[in-house]
Amino acid sequence: MTRRFLLLALVPFVGLATTQIPHTVPQRAMASDRVAVVEVIERKTVSDPADPRRIKTHTQLQVRENVRGTGPSSVTLVQLGGTLGQQSVIIPGDAEFTIGERALVFLHCTLPERCYLVAMGEGKLPIVDTDKVVVHDMVTDEFSRRALRELIAELRALPPGKVLGPGAAPGARR
Repeated sequence: MTRRFLLLALVPFVGLATTQIPHTVPQRAMASDRVAVVEVIERKTVSDPADPRRIKTHTQLQVRENVRGTGPSSVTLVQLGGTLGQQSVIIPGDAEFTIGERALVFLHCTLPERCYLVAMGEGKLPIVDTDKVVVHDMVTDEFSRRALRELIAELRALPPGKVLGPGAAPGARR
């Protein structure tokens, strides 16, 4: 099997969705168009018609609950890489999804039904034991389990609006 590893520096638009500066879960929420509890219903990997060597994985997410923002009840999450035939492209630091899995996701949506993860792999918090969320503290690099309802309440209590990315003026919102 052929394996290709892409560096983030070679993928400029992925670089816009992530940062090397550790950020908290509330900061991820404030950088998102939409935060939702979702269930993975389908995954497929496709090649770019213009360049068959460039592959993407489309994951169909059924929105079970909107936490911040709204939109369609089903969205397609687009991620670079995946496995198509003998070709496998792995993006270090990106999230992995499996059919049937539930997660709390932080989304940047270019269209209401087409989204990307905010902060790549940090944009997905797996739901385990039906009511707990696995949270990664990017500062300490520790993982913990938090009650899903408590985290949702915390995220809903954040100020409305979306804080723009690192290139925006301090305090800029839309």
